[in-house]
Amino acid sequence: MARRAASRAAGALRSEGSIQGRGGRAGGSGGGAEDARHVFDELLRRGIPDVFSYNILLNGLCDENRSQEALELLHIMADDGGDCPPDVVSYSTVINGFFKEGDLDKTYSTYNEMLDQRISPNVVTYNSIIAALCKAQTVDKAMEVLTTMVKSGVMPDCMTYNSIVHGFCSSGQPKEAIVFLKKMRSDGVEPDVVTYNSLMDYLCKNGRCTEARKIFDSMTKRGLKPEITTYGTLLQGYATKGALVEMHGLLDLMVRNGIHPNHYVFSILVCAYAKQEKVEEAMLVFSKMRQQGLNPNAVTYGAVIGILCKSGRVEDAMLYFEQMIDEGLSPGNIVYNSLIHGLCTCNKWERAEELILEMLDRGICLNTIFFNSIIDSHCKEGRVIESEKLFDLMVRIGVKPDIITYSTLIDGYCLAGKMDEATKLLASMVSVGMKPDCVTYSTLINGYCKISRMKDALVLFREMESSGVSPDIITYNIILQGLFQTRRTAAAKELYVGITKSGRQLELSTYNIILHGLCKNKLTDDALRMFQNLCLMDLKLEARTFNIMIDALLKVGRNDEAKDLFVAFSSNGLVPNYWTYRLMAENIIGQGLLEELDQLFLSMEDNGCTVDSGMLNFIVRELLQRGEITRAGTYLSMIDEKHFSLEASTASLFIDLLSGGKYQEYHRFLPEKYKSFIESLSC
Repeated sequence: MARRAASRAAGALRSEGSIQGRGGRAGGSGGGAEDARHVFDELLRRGIPDVFSYNILLNGLCDENRSQEALELLHIMADDGGDCPPDVVSYSTVINGFFKEGDLDKTYSTYNEMLDQRISPNVVTYNSIIAALCKAQTVDKAMEVLTTMVKSGVMPDCMTYNSIVHGFCSSGQPKEAIVFLKKMRSDGVEPDVVTYNSLMDYLCKNGRCTEARKIFDSMTKRGLKPEITTYGTLLQGYATKGALVEMHGLLDLMVRNGIHPNHYVFSILVCAYAKQEKVEEAMLVFSKMRQQGLNPNAVTYGAVIGILCKSGRVEDAMLYFEQMIDEGLSPGNIVYNSLIHGLCTCNKWERAEELILEMLDRGICLNTIFFNSIIDSHCKEGRVIESEKLFDLMVRIGVKPDIITYSTLIDGYCLAGKMDEATKLLASMVSVGMKPDCVTYSTLINGYCKISRMKDALVLFREMESSGVSPDIITYNIILQGLFQTRRTAAAKELYVGITKSGRQLELSTYNIILHGLCKNKLTDDALRMFQNLCLMDLKLEARTFNIMIDALLKVGRNDEAKDLFVAFSSNGLVPNYWTYRLMAENIIGQGLLEELDQLFLSMEDNGCTVDSGMLNFIVRELLQRGEITRAGTYLSMIDEKHFSLEASTASLFIDLLSGGKYQEYHRFLPEKYKSFIESLSC
């Protein structure tokens, strides 16, 4: 019976055709399933293959990504019920094969089949299943399998724990990953470099480089030597965050530890400098990379070409572009986008057009998305003429503009204040059978509102509704803001009532616009009533809402009510922000309540609101303008302690007030360096 099973297995494999015909190694020595089959055939010739022989063949098939065939062979072994049924190694091999091929469903179903056959899994089986479940981000199921594993007397190894740590990280549960790391140690399994790499990778990708560095340091303290992958992960985190000082420090440490930058690390450095627009530094790293015999890839070239184009060195960028092609690399759309944008910016339109036609000759598909990207960049920079030329060119070469193209160019005209051209383009869009959408109309309406042409904005708004295009909340916000800015408060109120009657749910952004508009038009009581109603609604307010009302109340001298609102922040689950403190500080200084100012400043730090250079300079200016030189000196000292600089407006006011001798008796209250400076001006 076993011989019959073996013959069926060999026949099934041969019936599939040659290994070469199914993607195996052609000619020569062969490998993988081909080698395994030769061994199997030889064993078959000599007698009956045992389970060990079958496992060799199963392993060969799985190595060639033919796990489905391996499963079929497994079934042949099981179905015949002879002397050679599959064992734990047989099933583990096939389960691991499916996992490596990314077929997680087959991985799990084969595992369940194994249990049905009453074959006890070993550590390899469990590791494959746990890894598959973690990859599918079902860590809870992986933990259940881990529990079963331990109860079965199979002890987890480092690979088991690593899979679960990675699973927690990939499913956004870093706290659980760290807890599990501690459990791993308490269970007597020491984490390896892979464990730490998983944690660091997650933290860096989520901008938590400081925590990742702590993990890195704890790893080295435990005697583990970071690999270049470990360094690369943290370097990439620093680079993405723009933390170039920390990036350099880590790079120096890496070199001191005898690990030299590889292709990946150099690319990280080049891209980091390019992102920060540090041209010379990026080019220096690029040169070092070449000197060490490492060839840049398309991403590295793209970063270099991009930064050269941004800095106006388009000719240099073109040289690197040619070099890239000579080295057999294919420039992607990002590279072409950078070059075309750079050439247009440098008024080299003809060369840009040549490059676009060259792309077509190379067989590169230039679609609407490609042109939209470049047109959008130019419009945002105010280069609407270049955008027009690109629009005309795309039509000329047969690329059809879509609604995004039209809306983008319309927005460009609006940003440049060319409303007549924007309106003509809208008409052109309609004439080619393209219906403007809500974004198109909102863009034009916003353009009219910004230059206070409310009559035209309202005409377009009505046209939008009559065309069957429903305004969204952004459209309503634009109109409301425009009406309040042009002091048409009655019309704004009427529109607000109409929106609420229509049953549309308003967002907080709309309420903020209305509150701000009412306050600016000196309708503070109306605004306060609306604010009080908002507080009773099931709506999460934000600091900006409170700031609008505090500002309005302070401006009309209702200081006590403003202070009440300031106190009410915490009861609404909010924390005052920079602008809240600035409003309150200005009012307190104006009233001469300097003790309250100090208390306010302390509460600002206690609430975790960062005291930055702007806030301190603002306070110093306000105090100087009111002749409070002594108190200004206290805050000048804080500027020095925090290593901030005096802003130009602060320095100018400081010199004007104190160099004339009017406040000479207060000089002694100033920090030493400012006293010396004033004395030098007096001489």
